[in-house]
Order: sequence, then C-alpha cells, then structure tokens
Amino acid sequence: MTEVLQLELIVGIVVTFILILIFVLSAKKGNFDDQKKMMDGMLFDSPDDLRSAVKQEAKQEEMKKKKRESKELDK
Repeated sequence: MTEVLQLELIVGIVVTFILILIFVLSAKKGNFDDQKKMMDGMLFDSPDDLRSAVKQEAKQEEMKKKKRESKELDK
C-alpha cells in the first residue's frame, strides 16, 4: 500500500515539474505575448500617456548608461 502511494507521489512531482518547465520555456519564447493587443492599446492611448511612456523609457536608458559608465570607472 505504501509503495503505491510513494509511486503516485513521485509521478505527481515529476509531472508537475515537467508542466512547470513547459510553461517557463513557453513564456521565455514569447508564446503568451499578444502583439495585436499591444498594437491596439497604442491606438487608444492618450497623448499624455504616450509622453509619460517616452519619459520613462528615457529615464531607463539614462540609468543603463550611468550603470555602464560606473562599471567602466570601477575597472
């Protein structure tokens, strides 16, 4: 009886890890990205939303640049 429960537990754990691995690999490959939704979202954004998005992107690029410069100075 305990052998059957142990076998069920092991099979359940293996199947769970396989399903998690499949999900993670699919997410990394972009299978869950909805490009049409993103493009439609751009059509309905207000100008203020777009300006704030551009500002945020510029800030991110500036932070990346500063980080690269600080790494170069540390060398």
